Amino acid sequence: MSHALDVLDFGEIRNQLAAECETSLGRPLALTIAPTFDAMLAQQKVARTREATEWQDRGWGSMAGLHDVREPVRLAGKGGTLEGLVLARIARYLEIAGEFRESLISGNAWPQLVLLAESLPQLATLKQKLDRSLDLDGNVKDEASRILGGLRSKRNTLAQRSLDRIQSYLSGSTRALLSDPIYTQRDGRYVLPLKAENKGKIKGIVHDTSASGLTVFVEPQDVLALTNDLRETEGKIREEERRILTDLSRAVGGEVEALQSGLDAFAEIDLVRAIVRLGDKQGGCIPEVGDGPWIKIETGRHPLLDRQIAVPFSLEIGGEIDVVLITGPNTGGKTVTMKAVGLAVAMSQCGMMPCARSVSMGCFRQIWADIGDEQSLQQSLSTFSGHIKQIAAALAEIKPHALVLLDEAGAGTDPAEGSALARAILLAFQEAGAKVLASTHYGELKLLATQSPGFQNASMEFDRKSLRPTYRLLVGVPGSSHAFHIAERYGIPKSVIETAETAIDPEVKSLAETIARLEQSEKLARTAQSEADRLAARLRVVEKDLEEKVAEATEVRTKVRSRAATELEEVLREIRIEAADVFASLKKDRSDEALTKARKRLDDLQDVGQSFVKEMRPAIAKPKPAIVNQTVVKGSRVRLRGLNQEGTVLDEPKGKAVAVQVGSLRMNVALSELDILAAPVTPKSNPKASRSGHVQRAQNAQRELHLRRLRAEEAADTLEKFIDDAVLAGLPNVRIVHGKGEGVLRGLTRDILRAHKDVKSFGDAAADQGGDGVTEAELR
Repeated sequence: MSHALDVLDFGEIRNQLAAECETSLGRPLALTIAPTFDAMLAQQKVARTREATEWQDRGWGSMAGLHDVREPVRLAGKGGTLEGLVLARIARYLEIAGEFRESLISGNAWPQLVLLAESLPQLATLKQKLDRSLDLDGNVKDEASRILGGLRSKRNTLAQRSLDRIQSYLSGSTRALLSDPIYTQRDGRYVLPLKAENKGKIKGIVHDTSASGLTVFVEPQDVLALTNDLRETEGKIREEERRILTDLSRAVGGEVEALQSGLDAFAEIDLVRAIVRLGDKQGGCIPEVGDGPWIKIETGRHPLLDRQIAVPFSLEIGGEIDVVLITGPNTGGKTVTMKAVGLAVAMSQCGMMPCARSVSMGCFRQIWADIGDEQSLQQSLSTFSGHIKQIAAALAEIKPHALVLLDEAGAGTDPAEGSALARAILLAFQEAGAKVLASTHYGELKLLATQSPGFQNASMEFDRKSLRPTYRLLVGVPGSSHAFHIAERYGIPKSVIETAETAIDPEVKSLAETIARLEQSEKLARTAQSEADRLAARLRVVEKDLEEKVAEATEVRTKVRSRAATELEEVLREIRIEAADVFASLKKDRSDEALTKARKRLDDLQDVGQSFVKEMRPAIAKPKPAIVNQTVVKGSRVRLRGLNQEGTVLDEPKGKAVAVQVGSLRMNVALSELDILAAPVTPKSNPKASRSGHVQRAQNAQRELHLRRLRAEEAADTLEKFIDDAVLAGLPNVRIVHGKGEGVLRGLTRDILRAHKDVKSFGDAAADQGGDGVTEAELR
């Protein structure tokens, strides 16, 4: 097992994992991580990694400031006194533990991580005591005890008095006694630079003399007394600080078990977070681990190769396939592929993220690998002997559901004997219940893989045009070694190669040619499959586009129907109101003239209904009127580009928009959205037309006005014109729909109606006719 991980370069994976750890807690675990061979434990490790990826997506916080304090905690448990900085780190540890515990347990969505979080300590009393006594750097706070606070206050007072007293000697009568008007320190005590000839004029203790002997450094007697008191106080402060640290250490020592358990949990948390970070960097996936032994890798890569240039492979071992035999040219990628498969298994059973688009597998019970040169001068082993020693150990200890990786099985000895030995070894591993991935150049083994149940051929593709390997794994097809092509590529003379070709047994040569044809056929089939996949993908895109267009058309049809239903309801309501008014008039006046007017009004209502039905029918395409190169003016016939409707300009353009009458609708439309169809026609004087103007206005007059979505100034102009037209048409009453909203349009409407001389009265409509969102006015 250890040997297998070594030849698979698993140590480098461990180093990369350790580099992703945030703390010194997780790094030892990363450097010693090893695959488990227990299926349930492997599934739990993978589940923990999957949960950690979700935690990362939601923001998993930082472990900055978390230190490995297991040894200090153990020392505190034995009665030792810890330094302030170490105790401050323990306080930080408890703070982070609280944050992580809350983050992981609050949602209870990640059972594997919750198991770790439950081991994080909840020691609020200890944390409060540490926080109250120490700052972030581990210095004892004044608040740690009343005694300490008092001593530090006294120290500050004494220090200030000492400073004030020494400074008093720098002025006054003593100034002339000094070499310089300054003070300094000797051994932490304040001294004055006294001229040697003035020695004794300031009483005190001489602590030093200058090199020239002209200056003596004297500590004045009164300053000496203050400094002695200061030193005594500082000693008491140190004793009190030590007592506080001892007390805090004793409190830590009382929680050794909980603290150590939490640190172990943090090591596991640091490790799983490192696994996720490394997986992100390598482009790994979360494997699916079940019961084994089998593995299916899709678009896999070797994790130590540059992911930008590595050629991916797909491979499946297990089920009815016990042995996959990879053949192909040297330097073609056989060994790299075998190592990549071994690393995928090892990493998955560690709970790590193998480098592939997807990996699904059962849990293998052992991993055996014989890869590379096993030669050892110290042990007097040749390459062949080294390989055989490893294979012998594997055969002696092999268990069912093991994974065996054999590179160049049977190589390094007589080809005939080596081929026979390799055949027997592969059959022995198969009989033992192992799954085997092996590489070879022996033609006999290629035939074995073709003829024996449970065996499958695979090969590394070789481009015969460029004489270079493509590093693509072809499953189901044996490959040639292409020794002659590779030799030619590296400069072996053509004549030498031709001589070698004549020495090949005809049957062997025929087999090699058959294999080459199979390789070519596989390549053509793969090209055809790629083209089919490309066309299928294109078809899926087209189908999706069509589905979206159908859905869009359905949505448009639904909106159109809804709009039509709304408009129909509005027209029917207007017709009902007008009809009710006609019948009300007939009740009051049944004369012939009244009947004639009523009949005419009902005919008009029928025309309105027929006109609406005509508008709702699908339009028959007809030539559009030619666009006239004119400027938009009042009376111009125009087409609205967005709506494809025609209308008449009602006012002279002001600004960038203009009022347009489209059917019974009055709209404000941007000038840029209008096409001029005809210039306005100046009407000639026609007495008959003038006499019929009143009748025409009466027929065209509207009984209802909608002010919603209009600005206040525009609504006022529109309403005044509406009232004037209604009065000229002789309408007895009108309806103004202004909506409820904030009441601005309603108030504006009431103000205009109140001021208009031809408005007799007004008020809210009935509740079922719009309520206070509609104002009904009676005209004179």
